[in-house]
Amino acid sequence: MKNKRIPLLFLLVLVAILGVSTSVSAVRPPVSGAQLIIKPVRTEQGKDVRRSYYQVGTAEIKATIAQMGTQQHFTLWEGKQNVFHFSAPAPRRELLGYMGAFMSDGHLFFYCNINTRTGWRPPGAPPASGRAVIVGKSPVDGVWRIYVDSSDYYNPVPDDFQVYIGSVQHSADHPYIALAFGRELYTDTGRPAVRYRLDYHADTDQFTYEEE
Repeated sequence: MKNKRIPLLFLLVLVAILGVSTSVSAVRPPVSGAQLIIKPVRTEQGKDVRRSYYQVGTAEIKATIAQMGTQQHFTLWEGKQNVFHFSAPAPRRELLGYMGAFMSDGHLFFYCNINTRTGWRPPGAPPASGRAVIVGKSPVDGVWRIYVDSSDYYNPVPDDFQVYIGSVQHSADHPYIALAFGRELYTDTGRPAVRYRLDYHADTDQFTYEEE
């Protein structure tokens, strides 16, 4: 009798473990519409230019940010075709802006941040300003366009600010894309004056926002 009870006890314990595992999984489903930063397959860096290459299916998309005079230019190339161009003021002494790519609701988007200053404000320096955009290829008409433009959002510190679009991740399971404004935002102690969570919805082909 003793040898027969051991397999039965083991079976009961196994069922209990599986039951607990199932219940834990049930309360932590995948995040609907979760956003994921996409890494380029390769990058190139020059004195006044940075290039990132992305493989999207059979197509290669090149994202470029370059300093030309007192402007920084953000361009996208689909194969050999220039499909998008955007520029914003930035002194030549300033670092090149930040750019990247992410997936949201099954669609690929690119973002770019260009600021006139990305660090502390030295004594006597002019106030900072910036502009950031999210760009994508519309599934409706196949045209590349700006989906999010920081100039369309309320900024509580317009007299001296830096702007940021990029990934925010409070936990490993819930990354999301956010737009933020703040003074000295690109410093160790800089904090957003306001931050907007951005979510793309394929059914309307638009981004919605929520102030945090």
